[in-house]
Amino acid sequence: MLQTLRQPLEHGELVLHRAAGTARYPARFQLVLAANPCPCGQAVGKGLLCTCRSEQRRRYFGKLSGPLLDRVDLQVELEPARAGSIAGESTAQVARRVLAARAAQARRLAGTPWRTNGEVPGGWLRERLGPDGALTRDLDRALDRGTLSLRGVDRVLRVAWTLADLAGRDAPGQSDVGHALLLRTRGSGA
Repeated sequence: MLQTLRQPLEHGELVLHRAAGTARYPARFQLVLAANPCPCGQAVGKGLLCTCRSEQRRRYFGKLSGPLLDRVDLQVELEPARAGSIAGESTAQVARRVLAARAAQARRLAGTPWRTNGEVPGGWLRERLGPDGALTRDLDRALDRGTLSLRGVDRVLRVAWTLADLAGRDAPGQSDVGHALLLRTRGSGA
């Protein structure tokens, strides 16, 4: 079932092929997945409370295939909430920043067929970064190590542009690309 999400996640449409013909349905959506780190749910941090064997953890997490995870932009491990750790911006503040980021995207993408960073081809975003290879050096290293695919590089760049938009900057900097890479590779979100 999860594997059938790959095409709509990638292309924003569902294509059904039948003997009588082909039907296309729009399918732009936001997918949010949540999973425990293991069957017992205790493999967080150092995992000292976890009672699962390593093969149980591998099998449990293996239900989410690499090709599906390659289409998930943000992969963050969260630590359990602790008293006093819940603080931050109000919903109204976040809403204002999101509206401002959407407006920045609309200005940048005016005259193109795209409305949001998530729809833009990676090549177009890379062109707007300019010739400075320092911005993508970490992405190139991750690609060479095999910890990031070409699709993953494009997804990291889309997130980096979104982080810059949320911060009110015209283009992403090294910190935005690094932060986006961390969010892509299951960095701690705590």
